[in-house]
Amino acid sequence: MAEFRIDRIRFNWKGVWAGATPYRKDDVISYGGKVFVALTGHTSSADFNTDLDFLVAGESTPKWEQMGDGRQWKGEWQPEEFYKVNDVVKYRGILYNCIDSHTSASTITLGLENDEAKWGPFAKGNNYLATWTATTVYKKNDLIKYGGTMYVCVVDHTSNTVPNGLENDQEKWATYTRSDNWLNVWLENTRYKPDDIVRYGGNVYRCVVGHTSNDNIREGIGSDLGDDSTAAKWELVLEGIEYKGDWDGEQWYKTNDIVRYGPNLYIAKRGMSGTDNFDDDNDWDVWLPGLGFEEVWSPNEVYQPGDLVQYGGYTYTALTINIGSNPSAFGLEQDASGADWEVLVRGYEMKGEWSIDNPYKPGSVVRKGGYLYEALVNVLPVELIEPGDPDTDTSASWKLIKTGIAWKGEWKESGTNELGDSTSRIYYPGEVVMDESETYICKTQHYSDLLEARPRIDAETTAGNDYYWTKYAGNNETSAENNVLRYRGDIRTYSTKDDGSTAGTSRLAIGPSGELLKVDEDTTLKYDRLFEINKVWYVSPYGEDLPTNGLNPAKPFKTIKYACQILQGNLAERVPATIFVATGVYKELLPIVVPRDTAVVGDELRSTVIMPADGYELDDMFYMHNGSGLRNCTLQGLTGTLGAPNDNLTRRPTAGAYVSLDPANGDVAATYAHITTKSPYVQNVTTFGTGCIGMKVDGDLHNDGNKSIVANDFTQILSDGIGYWANGDGKSELVSVFTYYCHIGYLATDGGKVRALNGNNSYGDYGSVAEGFDVDEVPISGSVNNRSLPAQIAQTYTDNDKVFGVAYTHAGEQYTNAQMTIGGNGQGAVATFNEFRNGAVKQIFVTEEDSNFIGGSNYLFKANKAQIGTTTSLTLSGAEDADADDYVGQRLFIYAGKGAGQYAKISSYQPLNKVAQVVKELNGEPGWEHVTGAPIQSSLNDTSRYYIEPRAEIAEPNYQVESVGLGSSSAWRDIQRGTYSSSDIWITAHDDGIAVSTDGNGFSFTGRSAKGGYVAIANGNLCTMNPSTAVGTGSFSNDGGQTWADTTLGTGDIGTITALAGQDNGGAVIGTLTGASATTTLLRSTDSGNSWGTTTLPTSENWSTCAYGDGVFVALAGNVTTASNQAVYSTDNGNSWTATTLPASSAWSSVTWGKDRFVATTAKTDSSVAETAVSHDGITWVAGSMEPGEWTGIGYAQGTFCAVKSDTGSESDVIAFSRDGYHWRAKLLPAGFETRAGVAGASTESKWVVVTSGQGDANKITYGTQALGRAVVSSGRIGSFTLHEPGAGYTTDPVVTVHDNTNTLDVTTRAETANGVLPQPTMTNKGVGYFRSTAEVTAGDGYAEILQIADTLIIENVSKLPGPGDNISIDGIDGVTYFVVKILTSSGVLGAYNLKLQISPNLGRQEAPVHGENIVIRQQYSQIRLTGHDFLDIGTGNFSSTAYPGLYVFGYNPDENAEPKQFQEVSQFNGGRVFYTSTDQDGNFRVGELFEVEQATGTISINASFFELDGLEELRLGGVVLGGTGAVIREFSTDPTFAANSNNIVPTQRAIGKYVQSRVSSGGSDLKVNRLNAGDISFEGNRIFKVLGGGIDINVAANITGNVSGDMAAQAYFQSGASVPEGGPGFGDD
Repeated sequence: MAEFRIDRIRFNWKGVWAGATPYRKDDVISYGGKVFVALTGHTSSADFNTDLDFLVAGESTPKWEQMGDGRQWKGEWQPEEFYKVNDVVKYRGILYNCIDSHTSASTITLGLENDEAKWGPFAKGNNYLATWTATTVYKKNDLIKYGGTMYVCVVDHTSNTVPNGLENDQEKWATYTRSDNWLNVWLENTRYKPDDIVRYGGNVYRCVVGHTSNDNIREGIGSDLGDDSTAAKWELVLEGIEYKGDWDGEQWYKTNDIVRYGPNLYIAKRGMSGTDNFDDDNDWDVWLPGLGFEEVWSPNEVYQPGDLVQYGGYTYTALTINIGSNPSAFGLEQDASGADWEVLVRGYEMKGEWSIDNPYKPGSVVRKGGYLYEALVNVLPVELIEPGDPDTDTSASWKLIKTGIAWKGEWKESGTNELGDSTSRIYYPGEVVMDESETYICKTQHYSDLLEARPRIDAETTAGNDYYWTKYAGNNETSAENNVLRYRGDIRTYSTKDDGSTAGTSRLAIGPSGELLKVDEDTTLKYDRLFEINKVWYVSPYGEDLPTNGLNPAKPFKTIKYACQILQGNLAERVPATIFVATGVYKELLPIVVPRDTAVVGDELRSTVIMPADGYELDDMFYMHNGSGLRNCTLQGLTGTLGAPNDNLTRRPTAGAYVSLDPANGDVAATYAHITTKSPYVQNVTTFGTGCIGMKVDGDLHNDGNKSIVANDFTQILSDGIGYWANGDGKSELVSVFTYYCHIGYLATDGGKVRALNGNNSYGDYGSVAEGFDVDEVPISGSVNNRSLPAQIAQTYTDNDKVFGVAYTHAGEQYTNAQMTIGGNGQGAVATFNEFRNGAVKQIFVTEEDSNFIGGSNYLFKANKAQIGTTTSLTLSGAEDADADDYVGQRLFIYAGKGAGQYAKISSYQPLNKVAQVVKELNGEPGWEHVTGAPIQSSLNDTSRYYIEPRAEIAEPNYQVESVGLGSSSAWRDIQRGTYSSSDIWITAHDDGIAVSTDGNGFSFTGRSAKGGYVAIANGNLCTMNPSTAVGTGSFSNDGGQTWADTTLGTGDIGTITALAGQDNGGAVIGTLTGASATTTLLRSTDSGNSWGTTTLPTSENWSTCAYGDGVFVALAGNVTTASNQAVYSTDNGNSWTATTLPASSAWSSVTWGKDRFVATTAKTDSSVAETAVSHDGITWVAGSMEPGEWTGIGYAQGTFCAVKSDTGSESDVIAFSRDGYHWRAKLLPAGFETRAGVAGASTESKWVVVTSGQGDANKITYGTQALGRAVVSSGRIGSFTLHEPGAGYTTDPVVTVHDNTNTLDVTTRAETANGVLPQPTMTNKGVGYFRSTAEVTAGDGYAEILQIADTLIIENVSKLPGPGDNISIDGIDGVTYFVVKILTSSGVLGAYNLKLQISPNLGRQEAPVHGENIVIRQQYSQIRLTGHDFLDIGTGNFSSTAYPGLYVFGYNPDENAEPKQFQEVSQFNGGRVFYTSTDQDGNFRVGELFEVEQATGTISINASFFELDGLEELRLGGVVLGGTGAVIREFSTDPTFAANSNNIVPTQRAIGKYVQSRVSSGGSDLKVNRLNAGDISFEGNRIFKVLGGGIDINVAANITGNVSGDMAAQAYFQSGASVPEGGPGFGDD
């Protein structure tokens, strides 16, 4: 995260003052509780008071000033602690304030009392030490708790042991407070103290004597309650009871325990152990009698007295303990003795219609006919006892309790039994029938087919009391024989004569339901159907669901479901059809399956209401089939809740959908349910509900067909519901579909598609939500290609003429060969790569740990032109106006002109003369370094252009030294590393043996008496030569040192061999010689050291060392005895030689080739600085230096030179490293490795092997090259880094630290390492005329693995071409879906395309995918397309939380979090997409995420990722936020006076020009520049001159008030004849 640095504001809080610490002015510290501010910069003394009372020349000049007073809390007093005035400590409950600074007593035992005079009481209290403990030192004022009492110590003492307790020291304590100490239940073998409170059984006791309780739990507290012989240790506080639940025979009980046994509660008379039987005589007394209701009587239950049971309609009370005793056996009346039960309450148990097949218990009430009867006893079916039948009920088992009637309709002589056969009917008393328009009531139970059992006949008899019926209502006169009316609905009709008179009557029976009475053409009355239209059906609340109904309004169906089922039963003949639903409310059994090509049409939207029947509130309502429709109705009543949230925090309702596709019982292949030709259509429908769905189109229900429903004027008012839901590949077109209060207005999931016009989502939680994709889709596949580009070069460096180096943004990886092309306005520059770094930094990038402050802020960056410079300083531009605090520690980088490529750390800066002193970042020595290792310029001038920038420091690699066995302890002379079979090979030797290694980790030794010594490797062959040429013997191996052959010099004694050097890619080997005197002889072999000869050098010297590199042999002269500055070189494999000179005369001891240069070191035995020399061609040598020492060997590995010392020099445990041979960093070697004779480095690893004289082990050194990079600053932020030196040898990614004096927020960075990284190229020709140049890596086998950020994505092996808008999912990036904007480039073939895509949203650094990550491109993603859509107050929630219309009267409900949430108007998750044009409650207009107009402010926002702005001629901006400063640019100004002085106006180029012109011409500013040009006249320092020469005319009088010297003064004196005064001519002299 970014850190805010308050020290950039004004004061810099430094915390507690510390000695020997540098402080700057305005630093703020605390000391002794007070706050001080630094008055001047200084390094603090050991004692703060010294600085506070600082004296200069006897005068007080304090370095600190007090800002605030206070005290400093130091916690508990501690011994041997320095305390300052106003320190506050706590000691034994008292707070003390230090009044005299001192160091406290040495032990806790001495305590603060030892220095009591140096403390003053600050606040007094007690020293609370919690509970009293035994054998503890207590002092006065200590406060403890013992039992329920608090005591304060009055006498210092050590407490007694636990058994004795505090009571033994009672006189040493005073009571502080007393209270009871509740300890809950009494426990055995426990120490109790006075005022402890325990519960034992139901009683509560207080301890009055400290004691340990007995250990017998069954004896309990009783033994401590005291009696006549013992004192009581407890006193009874409260007598009570303890309820123990149901009695248990194995439980231990105490006095006053309460148990339940049966329905009664008993209290224990005494303590007792478990007993098998409940003894209510000796152990227990009834404490509370009760009744226990045991519900329905069971023959298997044991009942105790008081138990209540229900049996039939009666409630009985148990009188005894009994089991299996039927309560009804004792009747209604019995005496208490001998009876198990007695009736407590007589009641009724309604059993409905009487049936001969049912058993009945006492109190059972049945209806038989019109009468009610009560069973008085158990009545079983086998007894065949009927209520009210004297023939069967002979023992009065039933009692008539109520007479009444039961309407039976028309009297019928016969009925139908269960088998459908005709049978006689039984009529019971109280049943009422109608017979020929008169009603009769049954008097006697009888069969209907008995003689004269018909009511009309039977009621007319006079058979006394034996008749069956009596007239209930009616008039006998209407029952005359001429009455034709017999049944309800009969009509009496009359015939007419010619004269119109009636001619008799006849009966017209009522017609079938739904038929109307009409007059036929012959005037005959009849019932017939009317208004029937083929395939038009009718439903009405007053209809009846019969197969014969539904065809006309007069005889409609009652339910929509039944109507649809009728049509479904014969689709071929009954559809296409329309079902008209009349006004009314319909409670339907769900679901309702609407057949194909069938429209359900209501009377009117508001008057036709369809609801679920009770119990169906969670079900789907309408299942739509192909071509079906639903119109003009209101659907309501579905009620559910919302389920748990998913990963997108959206939820699904538990209730079903009002309208959906038919799931066909889970058969996805059921073609009858598929939408094949016409989508179902919903129009002019409104839904109301809770936790349900308006319309759901689930494509997963069908495996074929269109899977669609369309809708128009469809309104969903669903609190916590979903208005519309498309799932799978379900799809819909919606016009004017409105949603209110929904959890989600429109929802598309798993590939569902919605296209909507002129709709809205109002209130609710979410507007339109798209989630997921079609899981059955076969997506486009491919993988991320982060390796499509070569190493990336950010810039090249020139000195305005020659190209000398490059800077990478990514130095590539995995290169083993590479080529670079250089372009620009010069010519001839050629670069090659001769090595490739392993474990090197390939790139540094800015991370996005805090996306609001990427790159930090307020980093210092200045570019300007120098005045002059040296090897340790630079005089900056006169325009520099910063303080030294801003510049010291920054990097000074010369980017152009003389010294280009040099860099250093500013160590000091003088604002007055602008001189910056510099030191090397590598080692802190005064001077410069160079980014490519080039020589440092001896002077700098005004062509030198510089940057002052943050100093990016990349941590150095780990340094490690290990021992490697050589197999022999002797005077190892030399070690070399070369190539054998394309791999590294090391060879080292002493005079009598050779050791070889193929990895530098372990050596194989071979004894070679007098044939070892100095070594060389040429063309893969190994050779040695004994130092003594008098012997002239050596060894040769062409198989990697497995076998050796002898070699001889073949000449006489010509001197002592001092070094060998072999040609890597050829057979030449040379050897330098020295002797008693100088020599011109050089050893030479042309066959890799197998045979030897000599050649002659141009000068005679004591030749000391030699090396080969890049086609050149070099030999250097000089030793400890005879110093020299002579060297020779050969470019023809050592055949001919040319003399050259070294930069110093010294003892040149070793030389090696690496990094495109020779580097030589010297062996100095004194304390003077050791010379080094560097040459890029072996001809011209440039001086360098390193610390003093006898440097005996040098080796190169992976960008770094390593030099070692002999132990005869100073500080022999030092080893030195350098990136360029000029600047060195020292490291330490372990002790015991002395007399180091040589070192050789690996070619592909950052390691060196050092051999030592007289040791059997070598040192293997693992280190590496420290990387070098620069921070690129723009607008105060670091946007990127460039690499100049990638380093090598890193085993982990190094830390990058950016040093800057002015930044207020820190950048966060990351460096990445790899193998095969490109270093600086070898400039084989630097070219000429390159004022501007470019470079790129054009070939090679490596790549730059660049994390792809921003709006492009390169992918490979793509299975087919995607289209715009397709979704992209990238493995490893969870929760983010990208989409294709367009294809930028394409290559390859079907199945293996290579593409560069423009995508959206942009990839951030943290989301950037790694190379090879799989990508999936989907075209069947969930999508919602909204045109002309309206979002209203989305986020206010359901009906309750929105509280419409209260939200517009009282405002939004904050308790419900019910305020509009624009970000929830549209939600896209896991690939789902919503495309929309919309307005919201504020009138803001949006085109998706592309374009937005904010109505209130007029601000227009454009997403530039989606627009091609090329060719845009004019853009008018209301307000644009640019860069990271947060400044809002509102206009461009042509005002040359800058009168507005605003941060929101940008001046034009012409305005800036006129402003500068006015300031210069009017003298309105103090220009701080090195040089000012006015036409061809220049002003620089104290000079006025013409650049091109010539005079300067002064056409007006000049008033010169100071002295004048030079030609003007001389001419004036000459013309006046005056003598020249002493000291030279000059005006103004007296």
